[in-house]
Amino acid sequence: MKLLKLFITLNLSISLGIITPLSANAAPKVVEQVAAVVNNNVILESDVNDMLKTIKASTDSQNLPNDKILRQQIIDRLVIENLILQKAAKAKITVSDDEVTNAIDKIASENDMTIDQLRSKLSTMGISYSSYRERIHNDMLIDETRMHEVRPRIKISEKEVENLAKNITRQPANNIDVKISHILISIPEKASKQQIDNAVNKAQDIINRAQKGENFAKLATSYSNDDLALKGGSMGWHKLNELPTLFEERLVRAAKGSIIGPIRSGVGLHIIKVDDTRSEAPKTITLQEVNARHILIKTNVLVNDKIAQQKLADIRKSITNGTITFEAAAKANSEDTGTAEKGGNLGWNRPEIYDNGFRDGLSQLKKGEISQPIKSSYGWHLIQLIDTRQIDGTNAMKKDQAYRLIFNRKFSEEAQVWVQEIKGDAYIKITGEDKHE
Repeated sequence: MKLLKLFITLNLSISLGIITPLSANAAPKVVEQVAAVVNNNVILESDVNDMLKTIKASTDSQNLPNDKILRQQIIDRLVIENLILQKAAKAKITVSDDEVTNAIDKIASENDMTIDQLRSKLSTMGISYSSYRERIHNDMLIDETRMHEVRPRIKISEKEVENLAKNITRQPANNIDVKISHILISIPEKASKQQIDNAVNKAQDIINRAQKGENFAKLATSYSNDDLALKGGSMGWHKLNELPTLFEERLVRAAKGSIIGPIRSGVGLHIIKVDDTRSEAPKTITLQEVNARHILIKTNVLVNDKIAQQKLADIRKSITNGTITFEAAAKANSEDTGTAEKGGNLGWNRPEIYDNGFRDGLSQLKKGEISQPIKSSYGWHLIQLIDTRQIDGTNAMKKDQAYRLIFNRKFSEEAQVWVQEIKGDAYIKITGEDKHE
């Protein structure tokens, strides 16, 4: 789907028109209408129509508002995407053709389709495969850019992780998952009292309508100001801890079907519907640790890969025929200064901490076995697997879980703020509107 076209050099006054005469006797030439101007870019009516067609083909009509409201939501969505893609170009962030192909292969596989079947399905929906590829490419580029821009803004302390890990262990409520939908009524950063009052009244009206049984997905598509609006506001399943703190506090005891809000945050007012809940019993997690030792030979201008490999092959031969022990060979030859004096001993560790090449070589070894020369990003190694063991990894996994939950929570909050910031810094003109946003 064509998300945007760069018409920086195009005369805007011409592009906004419907026809351009070529000469006094020539037939008029149709020029595409512009739906919105975003800095030096434009969003065409065909972009809006393409997305409108796709949404209608893939969404239950009962969850959609009328075309006028849906078009406005689509334009808002395309404006944000356009701004993010401009950020991507400025930061020189790219997504390769191979990455797009792999993503589409995965989508097809997850839907039990071949690529040909996916093409056929798209065709029945009136979507060309090339447009679909462009849509996937842009989605991936937007995700990469959002991560690139927002991630540096997130700070997580070890104390935060430890505290949440302890809470996860202590509180059964933290094993609750909630499936929720969400509506955001945005409030400008320096909003007047009248703007705030209007947002509160709008949010309360939506809540009243939802509580009376009006379709929440349709309300979200009609009124929500976040990028989930065109998905009916659906946020899917989340751990309570993963959600913004303001949400978590209100959802701990919420029952299925509850409408919660309005909840005020730095970006506006939030309305949440609890679509479903589920819980799971605490699990004991077992992890594998390995005890290994190694000899490292680094490459440089004098020692290339072939020389390093041969040197390690000779050392291995000396060890296996009993001429020297592994420990003595490591002390005499290893260039890993941190372990050489320990006979190359790396101690007990989870395999995940090692470089990919080293880890892959280690995973092939049996207890006591010495590898052939193995290359990693650090150089060439001989590796001996001394032993393996299973340990209770519940606490370690709880910390990993806590970190992910905190990161996801903060990322969600910061991403909303970031979008408001880039909109505030941009020139945005919706065709036919008199105001600049």
